Amino acid sequence: MAHQDSAEPDNVSTEDVPTAEEDQSGGIRWTMAITASVMALIIGGLAAWATLNFGIAAIVFLIATAGSGYYLYQKRIPSEAIGSGLWISALVMLLLPITFYLPAILGTDGAESAEAAGTFIGSIAGLLIWGFVFLILAVVTAAIGYFFKRRASKKLSKDTA
Repeated sequence: MAHQDSAEPDNVSTEDVPTAEEDQSGGIRWTMAITASVMALIIGGLAAWATLNFGIAAIVFLIATAGSGYYLYQKRIPSEAIGSGLWISALVMLLLPITFYLPAILGTDGAESAEAAGTFIGSIAGLLIWGFVFLILAVVTAAIGYFFKRRASKKLSKDTA
C-alpha cells in the first residue's frame, strides 16, 4: 500500500473516477448503447428493405445494423448519435427506390414482348414517382438530423467552454 503524503492532497488520481458518460458497472454507456441500437435497427431495416429484391436482405440487415451500431456508439452524446443516424438513414432512403426497381428494369433478359416493355415502363415510372417521394423523405430526415447534430455541437461546445 502506497503512503500518501498529507501535505499534498491535490495529487489524488482521478483516473478511476467514472465520468458522467460511464456507468458504474463496467464502463458501458447505457444511454449511448440504447440510442445507437435503436438507430442501428432503423438503418438496418432500411438497408434490408433496399436489398429485398436482390435476395441478400438478411445479411445486409446484420451488416448494416452491426456497422452503424458500432459507429453510432462511438459518438460522444446521444443527440450526436441520433443526428448521425438520421443522416445515414437519409442516404439509405435515397438509394432505396433505385435498388428496389433496378432488378425489374434490368431483368427483361432482352425480351421484346409487350409484357417486357410494360414491365420496363412501369418500373421507370415507379422509380421516378417513388424516387421523388423518398427524396422528400430523405430531405426531411436529413434536416431533422441536422438539428440534432447542431444541438449536439452546441451542447459539446458549452461543456468544453
